[in-house]
Amino acid sequence: MMYAIIPVAIFLLCIGALLILQALYPRLCSDLAFILDKVRMARHLQACARREIPSTIVDELEGHARSTPDKTFLVYRDVRFTYGEVNRRANQLAHAAHHRGVKQGDTVALLIHNEPAFIWTLLAFAKLGVTCALLNYNLKPSSLLHCFEASQAKLLVFGPGDILLKAVVDMKGEMKFDKVCIWSLEKPAEKLEGVQSIEQIIETNVELKQCDMEANFSREIRRGQHFRDPFVYIYTSGTTGLPKASRMSHYKMMAGGHLLNCVNMTSDDVMYVTLPLYHISALLFGLSNVVRNGASMVLRSKFSATHFWTDCCKHDVTIIMYIGELFRYLLARPKTPEEKLNKVRVAVGNGLGGDIWGEVMQRYNISRVLETYGATEANFGIMNVDNKIGSVGCWPPMLRIFCPIELVKYDYESAQPIRDENGRCIKVPPGDIGLLLCPVNKTFPLEGYVGEEDLMRRKLVRNVLREGDVYFNTGDLFVQDEHYNLYFKDRLGDTFRWKGENVATTEVAQMLQQHEDIFEANVYGVAVPGHYGKAGMAALLLSPSTTFDPVATFNFVRSRLPDYACPRFLRLPSTLEHTSTFKQTKFRLVQESFDPKLVKDPLFFFDTARKEYTRLDGPAYLKIVNGDVRI
Repeated sequence: MMYAIIPVAIFLLCIGALLILQALYPRLCSDLAFILDKVRMARHLQACARREIPSTIVDELEGHARSTPDKTFLVYRDVRFTYGEVNRRANQLAHAAHHRGVKQGDTVALLIHNEPAFIWTLLAFAKLGVTCALLNYNLKPSSLLHCFEASQAKLLVFGPGDILLKAVVDMKGEMKFDKVCIWSLEKPAEKLEGVQSIEQIIETNVELKQCDMEANFSREIRRGQHFRDPFVYIYTSGTTGLPKASRMSHYKMMAGGHLLNCVNMTSDDVMYVTLPLYHISALLFGLSNVVRNGASMVLRSKFSATHFWTDCCKHDVTIIMYIGELFRYLLARPKTPEEKLNKVRVAVGNGLGGDIWGEVMQRYNISRVLETYGATEANFGIMNVDNKIGSVGCWPPMLRIFCPIELVKYDYESAQPIRDENGRCIKVPPGDIGLLLCPVNKTFPLEGYVGEEDLMRRKLVRNVLREGDVYFNTGDLFVQDEHYNLYFKDRLGDTFRWKGENVATTEVAQMLQQHEDIFEANVYGVAVPGHYGKAGMAALLLSPSTTFDPVATFNFVRSRLPDYACPRFLRLPSTLEHTSTFKQTKFRLVQESFDPKLVKDPLFFFDTARKEYTRLDGPAYLKIVNGDVRI
């Protein structure tokens, strides 16, 4: 009888131990589930890497093209493209490129708008083991040429459209053309010297006409490729200077396909992508998850607030992507029935302000918001799987065992950690702002910039907590609460120091946007002669049909911000500049500062004597720079 009782007693003890652990560590179950998911992902990626020729997104595409050839892969302008059709188009282009000598290890630059041709062209070169540098078609010719040359590509492939054609013509004049080939996906209306269309390449090649151009290549063509080799080069947004090309490996792309496991993404899901495909968000959260799950993607050339919810309803979209200020544009639109009739269950992205988070979920009936944090060049990312408003995710002690990220004290001027008397970094307690450092090791390697190795080395911090350790300096400031939730505060380069205090531009901008007359605020620091640090300045985009009230705005700012954080200067442009991923650009604004000779928009300064924002003209400017007016 006693022997029969022992197993029951052990079972009850185990249950009791689990209940005690759950009480002491409430996140036990969710953290264990997260770890198990990452273990499964790691095993899958190890299996991909162990193959003599590593498995990549190409193998996943070809698998779906065999098993579900008629399944819708892409929807663009109401035209549907199946997995079988996309694979055939990719094969045709890959065969043409292969016969022209493009081979594994080469780099090709792509200049293609957001359209299906971007995806099958990218996959075509991936079939050959070629790295694609993804050029931002919104850049000016000089920046575009810089990006092309930084990639060290010897082939440029551009898509249809007069805008792209003009960009190529402008670039071609400055390009070292004797070593560069240029191909067009569409036959140009007029013949351009040195430019060949894919159609011309096929027409003039007898071997191509005789082979089956729709057939898959043997995997042998990618022999020699490694899992950590770059799949693409993605460029930083260039908000403060020229863009830099960051490597994104096949490993990272394949790992990205597991990111939406937490919302149980399946082949029945339909993802709506309005973000540019040359950006990491659209690739890592969009294309990789769609292909891995055999799901469908509704692709739009660019974001349209007018058509957003109409498209979602029309195509039964279940997952949407956002970034930056996208939701602010949607919230500014009049309410429509489609907002509630949509089938969207998940919104994934980054940059959703905490001030509108709840309104977004309620107005659009979205049950899950996956706010994420990461950087194109970083080796660490996090996702808010708990629907915690304002947070980018939770990183409790159990997860720190595997990736011990740290929030440390920092020096504003050098953007580097502050050291103690032993030369080690100083951790900040919960509730304090700290600089995020991420460990660099075999599990979390850095893939780096193309041709910018010295720049990446400068981002490394050594001997952080112990001799010999190496961390990546994200340059981003966070606060962690007592429950281990992380909240993004600002990018260190975007903060400014005034009156001995560090001011976070993001926090000031979010406060200003709470004013009913202010649609959007871009906050930055500007140098003022005779003053240490930088004074706050804000470019304000007013809401439609409103006028600027200098007294009310002054009182609003003073009542919600400490004195040192109140913007000393205001600028009222008719529009605000953004990157194609809705990131605000500050470079020109900082350069023009508050000088009326350079700024054509209305300017105002923080007039403490009159208790209002007073118009800033030439004479007032001279008084400020001469120290005759106190700001």
